[in-house]
Amino acid sequence: MTSSLPVSIGTRLEQQDYQQLLFLSRRLLAEAQALSSRIAAVNEIAIAINRSLKLDEILRVVSKQAKWLLDFEHCSVCLSDTNDYWRIVKLFGPTVEVKFSDTTQMGVVGISLKTGQARLIHEKPIRGFLSQYQSQIIIPLECDNRVLGTINFATSAARSYTQEDLRIGYLLAVQLSAAIRNAERFEELNRLYLELEKEKRKTDELLLNILPIDIACELKQTGAVKPVYYESASVLFTDFKNFTKLSEQLTPQELVDELDYCFSCFDQFTEAHGLEKLKTIGDSYMCVGGIPTHNKTHAIDAVLAAINIRTFMEWRKKEKALLNQPYWDIRIGIHSGPLLAGVIGHKKFAYDVWGDTVNTASRMESSGLTGSINISLSTFELIKDLFLVESRGKVNAKNKGEIDMYIVKGIKDSLAIDPTGLLPNKEFNDLYFTIQPDTDTLIEESLIDQE
Repeated sequence: MTSSLPVSIGTRLEQQDYQQLLFLSRRLLAEAQALSSRIAAVNEIAIAINRSLKLDEILRVVSKQAKWLLDFEHCSVCLSDTNDYWRIVKLFGPTVEVKFSDTTQMGVVGISLKTGQARLIHEKPIRGFLSQYQSQIIIPLECDNRVLGTINFATSAARSYTQEDLRIGYLLAVQLSAAIRNAERFEELNRLYLELEKEKRKTDELLLNILPIDIACELKQTGAVKPVYYESASVLFTDFKNFTKLSEQLTPQELVDELDYCFSCFDQFTEAHGLEKLKTIGDSYMCVGGIPTHNKTHAIDAVLAAINIRTFMEWRKKEKALLNQPYWDIRIGIHSGPLLAGVIGHKKFAYDVWGDTVNTASRMESSGLTGSINISLSTFELIKDLFLVESRGKVNAKNKGEIDMYIVKGIKDSLAIDPTGLLPNKEFNDLYFTIQPDTDTLIEESLIDQE
């Protein structure tokens, strides 16, 4: 048997179904539009926070724009700091200033940190810094399988949040996690860069301790240093007379301290007069004028430094004698002439000079008189107009035969401020600066590989 509704009733039911379907369609469309707007807001926040690599700036953007996504009275993030503590950074709502070392004290936030699971709370929890709020959404911030922290939303009304709210919060958390991770990496990169710069400065300082600045720059830029031949330079040697015998009266520490004290003062004198210290060998000290940057005053500079050194050692001798302590007498020798300069070594660099000029300068020191500055004929010719010099005639030098030698007494009386001939006056300086080379004659050295 078949049955059928009256036409009028059937028509009403069709109209009712149509109205319900229309209403449902409109509601679904409105929800879809709302969801689309919230997703668009998440994307806008993501774009904004990914423009910055600074964590403070990223959190500031979230605090300003998160309200578009969720209704809340409190919004915060929980992040780890460098001391294994979790800190709460408030983005919206009353101030929260707490640090936790134990996640069990943090309520539902601690549970999310521990489990890596999001939490949707409909009723007021018992514990935790958010326990005053009925409804909460806690979402872990994760990146590279590591929980960086949580983002927390809370409001006073119960059952305020839905699963859709949780999903929207999750989308924001994904973007925020990536931005925080990028900020951490950027900060780590900056820290490594600063450490690298610090180590580079240390390396540069060490390099400058053993090489002249121009030579160090050439070595850094090219990885090698070309040997350079200088037509004229002045080599200065010092040596302490009876050093070994007198050193036996000192403890090892006293010996090293005294050598360090004397050579440190020598360093100041040679630097003040533009000389390049090369090395110390036992009680011998060696420096050169006129390298690596050539000048025409190298012999004068060397003699001025030698006068300073001699005066210092005279003062030191008197001081030691008053204290009834052993003291060293010094011998100083200077010779001027051509030499070759370069860097040797691959792991331990050394800037050094070679040539007969070096050997002759050494002979000037070893053939010198105690407490005197012994110079060669070539050095005498370069400084004779400014210094009071006494000829020693020809003196036999080991493996050199007889060589003309001279003793420097000091700066000429008419060119010195003091009667001891230690300090130059204005006239001396005027004469000194007239000797400075002009541009055309400045460079006399030539590269070996160009010859």
